[in-house]
Amino acid sequence: MRRLVLLVFLVLALSAGSGAARSTQAIVGIYPSGTTFAASGAAPAHPASSVALAMPVGAVDDATILVSGAQNVAIQSPVLAGPLELKLLFAHYVSVDGKAVPDALLPWDGSQRSAEHTNQPVWLQVTVPYGTAAGAYTGSVVVVADGTRTSVPISVTVSAVALPRSNEVSGSLLTAFNFAPQSYGAKVNALYGVPATTSLPELFSFFASYRLSPNNWGYGNPSRASGYTSDRRWWLDKAGEMVAAAGQPGQFASMWIPISNNRWSASTYVGGRSPYKPQAWCRYLRSVHGFWQKHGWLSSYPYLWGMDEPGLTRYRVVAGQAKAAHACFSGSHVIVTGRPTAENRFLWNGGKDDVDDWVVLASRYYGQYTNPAQSQRGVSNATENLRLINAARRRGKQIWAYTYDAASHSTPGFTATEPLSDPRLFVDWTALEGITGLLYGQGTTTYSKGNPLDSNDREAGSYVLVYPGRNGPIASARLEVIREGIEDWEIMNVVRHKHGAAAVRRLLAGLFSTTSAGAKLGCTVGCPLKMGTPYSWPTWSHDATTPQKVAQMRAAALQAAAS
Repeated sequence: MRRLVLLVFLVLALSAGSGAARSTQAIVGIYPSGTTFAASGAAPAHPASSVALAMPVGAVDDATILVSGAQNVAIQSPVLAGPLELKLLFAHYVSVDGKAVPDALLPWDGSQRSAEHTNQPVWLQVTVPYGTAAGAYTGSVVVVADGTRTSVPISVTVSAVALPRSNEVSGSLLTAFNFAPQSYGAKVNALYGVPATTSLPELFSFFASYRLSPNNWGYGNPSRASGYTSDRRWWLDKAGEMVAAAGQPGQFASMWIPISNNRWSASTYVGGRSPYKPQAWCRYLRSVHGFWQKHGWLSSYPYLWGMDEPGLTRYRVVAGQAKAAHACFSGSHVIVTGRPTAENRFLWNGGKDDVDDWVVLASRYYGQYTNPAQSQRGVSNATENLRLINAARRRGKQIWAYTYDAASHSTPGFTATEPLSDPRLFVDWTALEGITGLLYGQGTTTYSKGNPLDSNDREAGSYVLVYPGRNGPIASARLEVIREGIEDWEIMNVVRHKHGAAAVRRLLAGLFSTTSAGAKLGCTVGCPLKMGTPYSWPTWSHDATTPQKVAQMRAAALQAAAS
């Protein structure tokens, strides 16, 4: 009898507790894209009650609704004035180094879903199609949290400024992102049973929609020195798979010329061409050039990346690569991850064996600390690298930037554990410095064992920017803000051409330590600002106020670009 009474008591207590949880009204707040959310705890301060976006024509931008304390969430009655388009994304929490991060943005129809944690973000994604007239557009959604309805108004101010299309070189931030199509296809097949023939064509168009260009054509990479070949077996049909990947007309502004670099193993060299033997490239390159010409891809920015961080001895190999590329693939551009120095001046002295684009590690862009003895002699190392970079620019070379996850770096990056505003800030920094291209070498679809939607631990998520989905690729939250950063760059590129570099710096002064004359740098010693890094770099905003500052910068940049 006592056991029965105790059981009844426990059931009543649990019921009362459950009822109390349900009776606590959920909180709904609106935040700018790039806001960082924890799985539990207090929501970020100062939420808005409505969505307000400033967008150019051709853009795809986001706002985030945070629902806190609900068990179930739904979105009803999504409406936005045409021709604008509205999509919903449900933020799925992924374990990154043991921390739950809302990084995988699942396409969603708004139907009721269980909240994954106390704080459940959902994203509103707005597209402004090309041809949209400038003006104000309105709409709304209704958030339903445990049955309680909250109406969220949406206002979008569309500028007369139009972004370049994803396949246009002029006005675009050129990109080169490491990409593993076979890894994506294999993972989708392992998780969902979807064949690569179905998943891969959509993957490339998805990549293009984020204004990114891949460093790998997957099954479209030639396997023979003769170039592209055809075969009834789809995985050996290099010509057909290349057309499917690149598109016809092409869908990428910059296009990777299929030559392996020193990071590839010899057994996987594309076309059987060794990066160390460029003297054997010519026949192959001429064949690839002819195939590209036939399909209309030479209007892109064809680039050849044959050496990654080569060091002084291998720079001589780079010279041979450049000579072969310029002679045998007309209109090609040779890029190298490294920075111009006095020792490699032979690669930027105006010769036929010059590198066209220097891809500089962001943390080494400016220079480094200066010890007190040097300072007393009037020496400063804070901009020693930048001086040589600018010398290469004066000789007509483009400067790109790259980054990867490393404790020694002093810049924002693309990991899943840093503030979500950081990836966008990294791209905005390239606008600050007039950098014309962005390379990312760690990867976007390089998966480890298991399901990356469960855990994404490798170097804090650096190798996964695109998650495998049953019905198509799934964007990470970081990928969304990278695209918004690319849009920022393209808007500020218009400002730069209309009003000069100083106008761009003024727009970014709330996000970086900069004046209209240039960045104000920090380092451990010998820099104008005191920072904890030996390499000089500007300070940048990375707290809870950053996303709103970025939104304000975007609105001001659009006004400047339109004036």
